[in-house]
Amino acid sequence: MKSTRLAFHSRTRAFTLVEMLIVVTIISMLAALTLGGYTYAMRSSKRRVTTGTFEAIKLALERYNTEFGEYPQPAGSNQMVAFPPGVATYDTSGAACLYQALTGDGFDQIKGVTSSGSGSAGGGSGGSSDGKVEGLAEVKNKMFVEIPQTIFTRKGATYILIDGFGHPFQYLKAAIPTTTTGAGGGGSGSGSGSATTPTTINNTYDLWSYSEDEVNTTKQSISTLTDPTLSAKWIKNW
Repeated sequence: MKSTRLAFHSRTRAFTLVEMLIVVTIISMLAALTLGGYTYAMRSSKRRVTTGTFEAIKLALERYNTEFGEYPQPAGSNQMVAFPPGVATYDTSGAACLYQALTGDGFDQIKGVTSSGSGSAGGGSGGSSDGKVEGLAEVKNKMFVEIPQTIFTRKGATYILIDGFGHPFQYLKAAIPTTTTGAGGGGSGSGSGSATTPTTINNTYDLWSYSEDEVNTTKQSISTLTDPTLSAKWIKNW
């Protein structure tokens, strides 16, 4: 009888398969909720950083415009670079131009600037960025009073401004409309009109971050006019 009672008590303390499944399910749900909350918090934090940097860039661009009478224009375009953790590629030409124009470190990524003597940025050999902001030539072009290490990075030989997700900011200067005159000069039958196809939505510049969107990273701001859903996750100035 004694051995029987011991066996009985042993059986009552054991978990059944159903109970084990319930426990595992609860633990899985709690883990999913915790991970989901963490992911949401991290994404929200990155968006806040992006928004803050975005506003700082806009203010600095206005200072640049006041100082030089125009907004900077990227020297190149479609400088596509892959960024982790995914396989998405981003155009870094605008981000490289912004970095140089607003920090004073270099000038070869800014169209129309051929030397630091023109009143624009200084920098390393050949006008490239060297990661340092120093010297009288660079001080004049320093639109950011202080630039945190977290908002720029080096990609290859180029320094760029990045958002809170570690991806390059996108920047396009508006094209200046040009007027063409029809055959016959200014006489009868001549005509004129804008020959420049708009490349931006704003008439000054378009600035945006793709934020957490890693699908539409080759789309331009002008593309959102025909499909507004493209920019649902973007942070933008239009």
